[in-house]
Amino acid sequence: MLWFKNAIIYQLNNDTLLNKDAIAKALKSHPFIPCGNLDTTKMGWVSPYHDNNDDAFIIDMQGHLLLRIKKETKILPAPVIKQALLDKIDKQEQALSRKLTKNEKAALKDEVMVDLMPRAFSKYNHYWLWIDTHNKRIIVDCSSFKQAEDILAILRKELGSLALTPLSIDKPLEQVMTTWAKENLKFPPFLLGDQAELKDPLEGNGIISCKNQEITCDEMRIHFDSGKWISKIKIIDERGISFIVNNDLTFKRIKFDSIILEENEDIGSDELDKRREADFFIMANSLANTINDFCITIYKII
Repeated sequence: MLWFKNAIIYQLNNDTLLNKDAIAKALKSHPFIPCGNLDTTKMGWVSPYHDNNDDAFIIDMQGHLLLRIKKETKILPAPVIKQALLDKIDKQEQALSRKLTKNEKAALKDEVMVDLMPRAFSKYNHYWLWIDTHNKRIIVDCSSFKQAEDILAILRKELGSLALTPLSIDKPLEQVMTTWAKENLKFPPFLLGDQAELKDPLEGNGIISCKNQEITCDEMRIHFDSGKWISKIKIIDERGISFIVNNDLTFKRIKFDSIILEENEDIGSDELDKRREADFFIMANSLANTINDFCITIYKII
């Protein structure tokens, strides 16, 4: 599915010029190549339309660029490795008539991995990367900064340089969100949702998870008064998007309302490429507005 479920947001340096042709050249310089017999993982760019399209590596919808990267990971079940290693150690010890040292066992484990890797299972993942040239942002749809950095490292290597930093604010977001809830502030079109996690910023323990709970009620106010801050909270954009915002300003569990998802229902099922472009355009504009307005709201509280 194209619709982003996560958004790890990076702000580009103001002096950075994004050249579509340079980006396309960079992507074609690092296409996805399947793992060889001894590879444990491989990652490379594929077309955002489908893997077999070798021509279009970018969808460009009025300055919103969509890229897709594919990752193959070789999987060997731990019990299989353990049993193969035990068998190999046993045979070696019988041949030498002595117990193997720790270093010798480690060397045998490397041999086992080499032997088993060609028979390993492959797990495939696709990740979306959206370049918003209007707001000079790169948004990666993945669940962790580690994965996002791995993806951006490939793009940066091929481009030569890519100056960007994770989206951030001057104050702890936990403090800002706690003020929003505690003082029951109103910032349409945003509403505080019914899900949150609270932590003590000093002690770092006593985590409280709340679901189906009015965040501004008296019961929650007791937690705020005791010194707990909101570390993550559900936010509802009444224009049709909801998400969990974490204390590092990443968006997780993004959901688009049917009013957005069904906007392109008139495009036929035989026009998959056209539908993908149209869906991306709507998603990019909607989510860009949400990100921009949410940041403006945060700075109003600061």
